[in-house]
Amino acid sequence: MPKSRIFFIVATITIMLIGCSQVEEGTFIQGNITEINETNGDMEIDIEAWTTVSEEEDTSKESYGFIKKPMTQTIRVSNPEDYEEGQKVKVKVIKDYDEHAWDLDRLKFEVEEVS
Repeated sequence: MPKSRIFFIVATITIMLIGCSQVEEGTFIQGNITEINETNGDMEIDIEAWTTVSEEEDTSKESYGFIKKPMTQTIRVSNPEDYEEGQKVKVKVIKDYDEHAWDLDRLKFEVEEVS
């Protein structure tokens, strides 16, 4: 194989690996679903971890844990039938308003299953 082809393959793999190692910023809850109300979409989660990942000065990413955090959290999802009690999930908390207070009625949640 010519050297230019080997260089191209190595460069492509390197770029792909750099893209895969990006840490997503945001506030996350990780835990197990303890109760689901399929009528209104409320889902209670027994929290194992509640963290915020943010980028400071565009050079390093740090994870911050909450000092005073609840042991359970009820969130509202639009598709409660997609989940079951006992399932382990990771929830991204989305705050799309400017006020500093966290209003549970205005927050949005993206839930994904953790295996």
